[in-house]
Amino acid sequence: MSGTGIQEALGRVPFWKRQRYRLEWLGLRLLSGLVCFLPYRAIRPFGFFLGSVVWSVDRKRREVTLANLECAFGDKYNPAERSAIGRRSFGVFAGTMLELLWSPRLSREFLKKFGTHETLDPSSRHADEGRPVIYACLHAGNFEWTSKISVNLFGPVPLIAQEFKNPLIGPLFDSWRSAVGHTIFPRKGVMIRMLRHLKEGGKFGVLVDLNLKPSDGPVIIRCFGKYLTPVTRLPAELALRTGAAVVPVDILPRDGGGHHLRFHPEIPMTEKTTPAEIAQACWDALEPHLHEHPELWLWSYKHWRYRPKGSQGEGYPFYSSQDDSYQKLL
Repeated sequence: MSGTGIQEALGRVPFWKRQRYRLEWLGLRLLSGLVCFLPYRAIRPFGFFLGSVVWSVDRKRREVTLANLECAFGDKYNPAERSAIGRRSFGVFAGTMLELLWSPRLSREFLKKFGTHETLDPSSRHADEGRPVIYACLHAGNFEWTSKISVNLFGPVPLIAQEFKNPLIGPLFDSWRSAVGHTIFPRKGVMIRMLRHLKEGGKFGVLVDLNLKPSDGPVIIRCFGKYLTPVTRLPAELALRTGAAVVPVDILPRDGGGHHLRFHPEIPMTEKTTPAEIAQACWDALEPHLHEHPELWLWSYKHWRYRPKGSQGEGYPFYSSQDDSYQKLL
């Protein structure tokens, strides 16, 4: 959002809310400055400490987390084990946010030491210059570092600006996310920008596990063998329109600090492949990562807000509800 747009957005809110927005902006600036004083290796332990505190006091998110874990894994873990996984998941997310605040200190040289990568398919050419690629990832591990580590593999990529109720905060997050040279695309007209970028041989990444409203035009995939979930069709539609490859990617924490990217084999596509099939294939490639490292996913998010009517809706978490427009989509 431009400076003029920010001022216009602020002008539409009451006086006291504007003051609150300014205090939030100042608080984030100060917090980032304080975090930047920390040595990098101290961030992950500090994140686990903060996550543990939030786990202890945030009852609502804790209940959502435990319900999601029980739905996904059934009786694989007992209540104590689910609680331990949930607590660590809070710590992983807190560490992810702290490392984002630490981004002003990042450099490509730093990322060469603390950000490594591998391609699981030796024949893949996804990193070739001029090869259009869409990278599909989950809110798992430090997903904020996925684009940062890849900058040393194939250069800067465009990121889509995130919108907040507080218009002052968006530019802060944009600056942290673009700290190693990435460009920020405004949300207005982003589909056209992305189409052009891919047709010119560009690359970019998309988080594919957000639970969309039925009115947002999602596709339906099946998670953990059962749960029907409405997710974005954007990467699939762009791939089918431009011929871009779709490559699932996950990220793992490294011992001693830093993170490791794994680029999975490209999703096979033909002229008859549907967006839903592509979205399902992305999930199927990445779900095993959640079984191996369940603490890395953002379990506190309401992944299954909608449940089907009838027997198909049995076993969904307590917060899910039935919706006529969702039923029509099914």
